Amino acid sequence: MGLVASLIGITVLMLTRTDALHTTVTGPVHLPWWTMVVMFAAAETVVLHLQIQREAQTVSLSEIPLVIGLFMSAPSDLLIGRVVGSFLVFTLQRRQAAIKVAFNTALVAASGSLALAVWSLTWSRIDAGPSAWAGVFAAVIAAGTFDAIATTMAIACYESTVKLHLLLREIAASGVLAAAVGTIGLVAATAITYDVRAAFLVEATGALLLLSYRAYASLRERHESLEQLYHFSEVVSGAHDVDTVLRSVLEQARQLLRADRAEFLAHEFPSSLAPQRMTLLSDGVQRVAGPNELMSTDPVVEQVRAERHSMLLARHTKDPAQRAYLDAHGLREAILVPLHMDGAIVGTLAVANRLGEVRGYDAGDVRLLETVANHAGVALKSGSLIARLSYEAHHDTLTGLPNRHLLQQELDIAIAAVRTGASTGCAVMISDLNGFKEVNDTLGHQHGDELLRTVARCFVTVAGSRALVARLGGDEFAILLTGVTDARSAGELARELVESLADPVRIDGVSVEVSASIGVAMAPVHAEDASGLLKRADVAMYAAKANGGGVRLYDEGLQEAANPSRLTLVSDLRAAIKDGGIEAWVQPKASLVDGSVHGVEALARWRHPVDGVRGPADFLPVAEANGMIGALTEAMLNAALSACASWQALGIDAGVAVNVSPRSLKDPSFLQTVATALTRHGTDPHLLTIEITETSLMADSPQAVDLLLRLSALGVRLSIDDFGTGYSSLAYLRRLPVDEVKLDREFTSRIVAEPRVMMIVRSIADLARNMGISIVAEGVEDEATWNALAELGAGAAQGYHLGRPMPAADFPAWLERYNINLAVRGVPGPLLPRGRRRRSDAAA
Repeated sequence: MGLVASLIGITVLMLTRTDALHTTVTGPVHLPWWTMVVMFAAAETVVLHLQIQREAQTVSLSEIPLVIGLFMSAPSDLLIGRVVGSFLVFTLQRRQAAIKVAFNTALVAASGSLALAVWSLTWSRIDAGPSAWAGVFAAVIAAGTFDAIATTMAIACYESTVKLHLLLREIAASGVLAAAVGTIGLVAATAITYDVRAAFLVEATGALLLLSYRAYASLRERHESLEQLYHFSEVVSGAHDVDTVLRSVLEQARQLLRADRAEFLAHEFPSSLAPQRMTLLSDGVQRVAGPNELMSTDPVVEQVRAERHSMLLARHTKDPAQRAYLDAHGLREAILVPLHMDGAIVGTLAVANRLGEVRGYDAGDVRLLETVANHAGVALKSGSLIARLSYEAHHDTLTGLPNRHLLQQELDIAIAAVRTGASTGCAVMISDLNGFKEVNDTLGHQHGDELLRTVARCFVTVAGSRALVARLGGDEFAILLTGVTDARSAGELARELVESLADPVRIDGVSVEVSASIGVAMAPVHAEDASGLLKRADVAMYAAKANGGGVRLYDEGLQEAANPSRLTLVSDLRAAIKDGGIEAWVQPKASLVDGSVHGVEALARWRHPVDGVRGPADFLPVAEANGMIGALTEAMLNAALSACASWQALGIDAGVAVNVSPRSLKDPSFLQTVATALTRHGTDPHLLTIEITETSLMADSPQAVDLLLRLSALGVRLSIDDFGTGYSSLAYLRRLPVDEVKLDREFTSRIVAEPRVMMIVRSIADLARNMGISIVAEGVEDEATWNALAELGAGAAQGYHLGRPMPAADFPAWLERYNINLAVRGVPGPLLPRGRRRRSDAAA
């Protein structure tokens, strides 16, 4: 309002301080005020609008009646006609807001007063010759320049900034345009001054020129629209995803229809690849509402969608719904067209607020936007297809999780962030499901697929926003955790993932139990590149799997398993298992009471064609990691029972103990494997002892407990290996059919030197004796340990003091020498390995 008051003040100043109202009429006719009202109203209504790039320049013809009025109307009539005529157009035809009407009316009054003041100062009042022409140009240029300055200042007040270069450009353009239009008015005034009848020629010539320009402008606009439409087709056809297509469509729609804003609103767009709403504003700002945002549906939009027709919301619409839509969104006018794809309406495309106030949208603009929408529908269909293909290329089709390719990309980004210092570190976890193969083999692949989807949902729920969960293939999953520096955080998440599978999963009414083995590798601690990190996580996962499941953090001790030379080892080992290259070596076990040998422990040896005999430490981890442990266990059972049968044929009644992997206890076919081997070699079941580690026993798997009970019912003996190093309890020893415990070498090696250890061993011996369980002490390396164990009441011993591991075929000869030496000594007691007596006995 301050600017309006200033303009009114300038008007009063011009009228009172100058001779603006005291000039005389020199023309042949005197035009009254109402004639000037009509002329100014017509000039403000019939305007020219020029489109210069993205800016709409409106050219008013008000200088023509202004020049004519200077010559043929009284100053007061001229000013009244200018103010009233313009006011009527502002309110009735353009329907401007009140504040805008006030400003524009005050502006035309001020500029008109200024033109009269300049005219009064420059006109010589003598004739209408060149001196009068100079006065006319001075008046119209002053008025045009004043209009430009006032309008620019009003915009500057609204935007709170003054752009000097824009001000200078507007002043120059307005002065030139005012002079050009004023020239037309001057020609008309000059012609009428000499002959009043020339007014008809002037009117006819002006009308023809105006119509010609309008036709030219319309033709040029159509030509530009075609060019822009062709450019639009090229732009959207080059876009390869939905988001890019939408941005291109909105940008080109704004340019084609010279709109202040363009908007896309999705209705039933296929998949979630498109945003729910995307708006492009005049300043280039893009506002995007995601798929999860609830969007309010407008009745106008619903009508377009339901009727499948476009809708033009004109500036002066009387429709209540349309007016409510415009007012609710702060728009002057808008066009809404449906967006089709494969015959269905998937969204709405809208443009609003045509640049410039003179011309609004019409039916031709509606058809143009419909054409844009048709092109957009085709482009969006292609973009949607490309986006879907891209999504499927980066996601697993079964679970919907990111696949290996997307994981690799995200891992590369995470590693790059670690290298540049933008991230403190990251962790990669690889998970493999234990028991998945059994589900697939027993229930079928359909149930296996459903199990994988269930596991994927469990992992995603646990990981949440903390980590990215991906499926690598089969039953392997990967988890990427960023922004971590210590293994504890990664380990906690890994344990949560394992615990999420603790409860049985029901699939079509069937209860299925699976567990996870997870390997964890950290960057930059374990590797500084993506492939190295994945490899180490994989190595750690197989180590966890070898221990029966759970979580395993990578360490350098596992590096050997990752050595490329182990790849050859895998194929060689598989061939050895198949071709009988796995041998059973044995280590004797003797009574601590009378020294008699009553059995052996079978130890796996691989007779490698190049490297010779290799111990279990060289190939057991490989067998565990590559799914060969079942075949290896079966090969050892057959080799051990074959040796036992050959000893029985020689009259040697010695039992044999075979170590069994924890995984075998979860194998439903293991019982049948044992029974088949016993039958094949004709061996009495009580001569076979199955040794399992204490840790695998304490896993308390229902399948494992049931298997042990069935093996005991078959007549096979059960031994707990490495007793005392795990978490055994009396309840387990009482509930399970345990026949023997093997005291770990951690106790036997320190029994002589540490009295506290001797007390522990004594307690274990008393406990086992009272429960009817025999004890075998492992790792007996010297005579003092042998004697101490005998005094404590341990039943049997095994170790280098008695005999080193030997091929099973050498055992009968060794046993014969041992028994001869035992008989020669006359008293129960140990002998040195290989049947050699101590020097004191030999001397005797």
